[in-house]
Amino acid sequence: MTGLPDSYLHYPHRRRGLDHDRFAFRALPAAAPVAWPGGARVALWVAVHMGHFPMDAPAKPFVPPGGMERPYPSYWDYTQRDYGNRIGIYRLLRVLGERGLRATALMSAVLATRYPALARDIAAAGWEVAAAGIDMGHLHHGGLDEATERGWVHQAVATLRGAFGPGVRGWHSPGFSQSMKTLDLIAEAGLDYCTDWVNDDMPYAVSTGSGTLTAMPLPYDLSDQRMLHQQMLPTEAFTDAVLAAHATLDAEARASGGGRILTLAITPWLMGQPHRIRALAGLLDALQARDGLWAATGREILDAWRASAGRAEKGQT
Repeated sequence: MTGLPDSYLHYPHRRRGLDHDRFAFRALPAAAPVAWPGGARVALWVAVHMGHFPMDAPAKPFVPPGGMERPYPSYWDYTQRDYGNRIGIYRLLRVLGERGLRATALMSAVLATRYPALARDIAAAGWEVAAAGIDMGHLHHGGLDEATERGWVHQAVATLRGAFGPGVRGWHSPGFSQSMKTLDLIAEAGLDYCTDWVNDDMPYAVSTGSGTLTAMPLPYDLSDQRMLHQQMLPTEAFTDAVLAAHATLDAEARASGGGRILTLAITPWLMGQPHRIRALAGLLDALQARDGLWAATGREILDAWRASAGRAEKGQT
């Protein structure tokens, strides 16, 4: 390699094993077993991506999943995404509500002030709200100075807590984006869990400069954004994959004696379309027909995990 400074390959945390001090290595089969309420084997977590995509969102440092595909001004891109927050979300509210299910809305903060009626409807449905940054144009990355990023985090959390109260305990960075300081800053803002990392099927403790966070499993490979938008698979491929994932997780729970989590990651501008909403309803019916399922919000799953295996796992090295 030429043209690179000598410091390019210098990383102070490089060592055998994990090259960071955020969490201790854990293989899932060796994890402390988790007992879900009622003896359930699988916790069903419905996580709904409610992002606002500004029409003038920058293309750098990268375009997030679902980001604008055409140059500014792309009304086609903008209105398709905005459809989810105006139309599609209400189909999700109806389908979930008819089945007694509550979701976690991973919400761009600007939606709470841009669409106050939507915020009231989400609250009335009993959904949990987790902070998903300011909007999809404010991405967290290594080139962002700490003061600016701290301001973004605190602005997003303050806005959503102002609309929904202190129950806002989770964080999802826009487009799964992070800098080296993001975890420290969201813990500093008083949040309890983060959904940005996709390296586990179960929660685990994460160390930060402001205390311990919990990493919660929010899959990208098993999500409508990945399968329906990026891979352009038919809706049935997504619903079949979710059912197959549940079967595997349920079998693992039976074999290990410890619970698992099935996260259903969906997006209003995708699953809220009229040609897909019946497939979502059928998927939920099929899941609820299976025994050993506990439907819960992210913070409910977090509290149950902490009350069970979480305390034991924090003591592991």
